[in-house]
Amino acid sequence: MPAPREESPKPSRAAKKPSAARPTSRPNVIPAAATDPRLARVQRMCERRAFRERETSITREVGEIARQAARDLERRGSFAEAWAESMPAELVAETWIESATPVQLLVGVTGSAAAFAVDRALRAGALAKLRARLQAPGLRVRTRVGRSPA
Repeated sequence: MPAPREESPKPSRAAKKPSAARPTSRPNVIPAAATDPRLARVQRMCERRAFRERETSITREVGEIARQAARDLERRGSFAEAWAESMPAELVAETWIESATPVQLLVGVTGSAAAFAVDRALRAGALAKLRARLQAPGLRVRTRVGRSPA
């Protein structure tokens, strides 16, 4: 008959638990992930798929608006200077630049009489001066009747 085994006392559950608490910087850390590469991979996947807080700051949008405004000011500034130099002074007072691109200049005018006068001035040579000043041989000028933004 076999000899009876000596039973060693089983450790209690409290003794099995590790004494170190989970790290607070990473809330869902699997303790065995450091040793098992499969668990480490799963842990990385969980971190990537975790819900991320929405960015609520408007700094990026404000920066984009400021850059766009600076670009528009620079572009419209050169167009406005060229417009003032090439057009008669009485027409410059009745017009404003609504938009400016390298191929098209959209000019707002106060009324249809002013739009006709601008068209006559452009055909009389102001368009050639404007194209030469802006170095844009294919520049087109469109007029739009409306109220002045100022």
